Amino acid sequence: MPERYYRELLRYFTRSFGDRDTAADVVQEAYVRIFALQRKGNAILDPRALLYHVGRNVAATHATRRAAEQRMLDTLGLVAADAAPSVERTVIARQQLDALVRRLSVMPTKRRDAFILVRIHGSSYAEAGAYMGLRVEAIERHVMRGILDCAGLSPSRH
Repeated sequence: MPERYYRELLRYFTRSFGDRDTAADVVQEAYVRIFALQRKGNAILDPRALLYHVGRNVAATHATRRAAEQRMLDTLGLVAADAAPSVERTVIARQQLDALVRRLSVMPTKRRDAFILVRIHGSSYAEAGAYMGLRVEAIERHVMRGILDCAGLSPSRH
């Protein structure tokens, strides 16, 4: 895929975010996803349009994650003023969140989806199973393996 769109995308997302570093992260993630599609044998007829589409999705996910992060930090501040996270604790929390996102991104799809439904969204195993069309036992297995993946304890096979 031609990298000729990189600068164009970078300018577009820099204007959107007002931050070149965040824009560069979004554009790089868009390219990674497009290259992954190509490696799987998917034909990409209009790479420019697909890069913009994927980039906007990545940007939306980024914004949603940052908003959820900020709501969590704001909530901690409501409990008690001294419980409000320091700048250092905020940075550590964001680093931990980034590590979690990286570990989730390399999980097999069903494992990741089950883990997110149960551990993050709070769905029951039965609800997640019904949603994903899987038995409760399969959801339990996916969630357990997801926990092991996140803890860095997973066996080498997925």
